Amino acid sequence: MTNTTTKAIIDAELNSLVFNEALKSRVRNHVMQHSKSNVFPVFLRRVAACFAILMLCGTTVYAGYYIFNKISVNDEVLPALDEMEVVEVNRLNAKADEYGVIKINFNDYDDVSRILGVNLLNTNLSNNNAYMLGNITTNSKDYLMIQVDNYILGDTSGYKYIPEENRYEYTSGYEYASPISLSVDIILSEDQKQNGWETDYLGLYKFAENYTSAQGYRVDLVEDTVDGNEIENYVSEKCAVFVADGIRYTLRGRVSTEEMKNIVDSMKYGI
Repeated sequence: MTNTTTKAIIDAELNSLVFNEALKSRVRNHVMQHSKSNVFPVFLRRVAACFAILMLCGTTVYAGYYIFNKISVNDEVLPALDEMEVVEVNRLNAKADEYGVIKINFNDYDDVSRILGVNLLNTNLSNNNAYMLGNITTNSKDYLMIQVDNYILGDTSGYKYIPEENRYEYTSGYEYASPISLSVDIILSEDQKQNGWETDYLGLYKFAENYTSAQGYRVDLVEDTVDGNEIENYVSEKCAVFVADGIRYTLRGRVSTEEMKNIVDSMKYGI
């Protein structure tokens, strides 16, 4: 694996500041391949050091499914969610890059279920959305990741596209200090299921609560810990993580806890 490969993987995985086991494995492999080289770049040394700490968090003292698919916040293992399962998807009609990775951009989440041939949860709250930015990233063998920025706009406004950064600026609303993003993680192979797909929230995060949604999904709610006392109308970022029919969903945004729970409850099939 080249430095370019690792950077591409890191960029894909860090767009929501969450580290997963697939990325850890790739960085670990890169470290092994370059352990005797002086050309290992500084940014990879720092990332590798970070992951080395993560991999020393005691995962080997546990056994079974839970530890391989656990959600952690700064070493605190959160209550177990429903199990992720192997999901069969359509073969994507797109060319893989030289590293075997396919990336497809989209602006309408409604098209994703049709493209993949998989029934995905959706919400009416994302209807009539002209500012959605999404991508599918997969190696067509083990994993598939869907990332949707500006999935739910709420009462945010004033969207202005920044082409050089491929993102939108916006004005916060009263109920939504930010739009809601959506991440969807899909396991494609038994090997990936056995290897697991851990997710670690690092830094300014804390575990808020575990609860059962209206649909019966077990949900882990994570919240940032930034002191907003000096920021007018500050709303902390919430991350709601749950698994539905073997697929893991993460909703992220700056709304109240009650509103984030309402959003989770609004996620349904056939929308």
